[in-house]
Amino acid sequence: MKKRILIISAVFPPEQVTSAFLNYDLAHELAKEYEVTVLRPYPTRPIGVKFESTEVEDKSFRTILVDSYTHPQSELTGRFKESNDFGKKSVEYIEKHHGEIDFVYNDGWQLFGLYRVAKACKKYGIPYMVPIQDIYPECLFTNKNYPGLLKRMIGSVLLPIDKYYQKHAACVRTISVEMRNYLAETRGVAKENYLVVNNWQNDADFLKEYPKRTDDGKIIYAYVGSINEHANVDLMIKAFNEAAIPNSEFRIYGGGNKKEECVNLAKGLGMTNVVFEQVSRDKVAYVQSLADVLVMALPTGNGNLCLPSKLTSYMLSGKAILASVDEDSATTRILKENVCGIIVPPDDLDSLTKAFRDYGEMDGEALCAMGKNSKAYAMNNLTREINLQKVVSRIKTILS
Repeated sequence: MKKRILIISAVFPPEQVTSAFLNYDLAHELAKEYEVTVLRPYPTRPIGVKFESTEVEDKSFRTILVDSYTHPQSELTGRFKESNDFGKKSVEYIEKHHGEIDFVYNDGWQLFGLYRVAKACKKYGIPYMVPIQDIYPECLFTNKNYPGLLKRMIGSVLLPIDKYYQKHAACVRTISVEMRNYLAETRGVAKENYLVVNNWQNDADFLKEYPKRTDDGKIIYAYVGSINEHANVDLMIKAFNEAAIPNSEFRIYGGGNKKEECVNLAKGLGMTNVVFEQVSRDKVAYVQSLADVLVMALPTGNGNLCLPSKLTSYMLSGKAILASVDEDSATTRILKENVCGIIVPPDDLDSLTKAFRDYGEMDGEALCAMGKNSKAYAMNNLTREINLQKVVSRIKTILS
């Protein structure tokens, strides 16, 4: 009899979110050997996108829609309620079917949702793996001017919750060595209980042959991803405007709760060389192939312990990268060690402006060399084949 795996997934296709596709790939791969069931809420991400269907074409595993509270808006009380309610509904399923579950991949919403499921798994003796993309409660305070006392009070309540579901997990999946080391030290969990696995993309999209960039003398910058408070798209727009690079264009692809604000910012500055467009996941590789430089900017403290999925996508596209990130981040380490782009301090308008200009003055050969370095690193370290198998292999070990 096949062993039975339950994947609890806070986001899942058709949602165009990295974790959704990671969990889809995991479900598909595990279904080759195990009986797999996916619990997921109704799709709501990214904010502003309307979903006409919640169907998943892949029938090798079963998908169950959970009627839980959803709150895609970036507002803390609503997000906590969403996390708690999806966790509560997931626990109800586990309590009803615990005798039919051999393993749980616990990827609900962080803090309350993960905590509820972890307690249920511990109660019924079900081993689970918990993936960590962002570090809570620390990231709640990023770029927030909360008083120190309030931060300590909130942290004292929420940190034990985060420690609990990491402490009792059969394995905790992290996305960088830096994140693993930090969590092991602050959560009191042995390093060997962590599995470092980079996020992956749909490699096939990036291996297609796309038309070469036309040598028209123009330099095209692009940002591809969510336009939210953690993306710093407004900072990129201001820096690009200050740079005033002749014959240049900045293309911004994506949606999110800060898009309208960024569109209005560009209009207010009178910028005619900034273009906003939506892009579906299957077109990401194509639109990135049209750019000369791919841009990302993470707020101070937001990317120092993780490897953003955006970086994986950018490097697979084989492009020069402009990154505004923490000096001690995995992103900085990888880009510097492999000579893939220009790195500047986070939240620094002057430095980012200068970097835009530096790229504007760079010849095509130098841009191409950085792009080749990006592609080489990505193919050796960031592909789905390499990283998906690391997760599957650990799950098989836990189940053996």
